[in-house]
Amino acid sequence: MPSATVNDFFIALTSENSSKENLEKVYIGLSHFVDVFNNDKSIRLCLINDIYPSSVKNDLIAQIVSDCQSTRKFLEVIIEFNLLKSFIESREFFLKKLRKLLGKVKIEVITINTDENQKLDLIKSNLEEIWGKNLELSFKEDSTILGGIILQVEDKYFDGSLLGKISELKKINLKGEFNV
Repeated sequence: MPSATVNDFFIALTSENSSKENLEKVYIGLSHFVDVFNNDKSIRLCLINDIYPSSVKNDLIAQIVSDCQSTRKFLEVIIEFNLLKSFIESREFFLKKLRKLLGKVKIEVITINTDENQKLDLIKSNLEEIWGKNLELSFKEDSTILGGIILQVEDKYFDGSLLGKISELKKINLKGEFNV
């Protein structure tokens, strides 16, 4: 859970007088920052290491989120108050809060083959029927699931894979509820 101070700064960033357009920019900026932070070890080490001065960290922040001044200012304040580690530990929590404010749903789809565009379009349209059109979809390929799909909708996990169903049957059989 985030510290109250980081949460207070976040609430100020996403205050009610923020337009949906500005919230979208903030979300894109924070998402980009999180992606860069997660994927670039040298940037991650610089930002979380106390030996680097705030000015160096602020320069990095300015390069990463140059498109959104509100996001940049938020991250600079977090650095100034020495709260970056607290924010980093809670980054997914804050992105989820922003998605909720924007009415977005993040869904990761894991399937055996991501090369079949017609299949992916069918999955997308079915997910839109359930969760609406404002989806943030990503597709991953995993040949070990044998077939079907696995969904991660925000922090909920739905296993509709063939491998998952086989595992369920094995568990039932081990409990003696199903004899083959």
